[in-house]
Amino acid sequence: METHEGWLTTEEAAQYLHVHQETVRRWAREGAIPAAKLGNRGGFRFRRQDLDRFLGERRTRAEAR
Repeated sequence: METHEGWLTTEEAAQYLHVHQETVRRWAREGAIPAAKLGNRGGFRFRRQDLDRFLGERRTRAEAR
């Protein structure tokens, strides 16, 4: 279930990307995935189009190897 205005929670983003929630958090902290940070303990929010772009870039890099 998407949150307000198309933003996904960390849990939803992890399910969408088929990875663990901590992996999504790490990628967000590293800047690999664009994310909105909600305060000190509010977590992250992600837009589906950013996740799709991230997946496309990873696929392109994998195919280039």
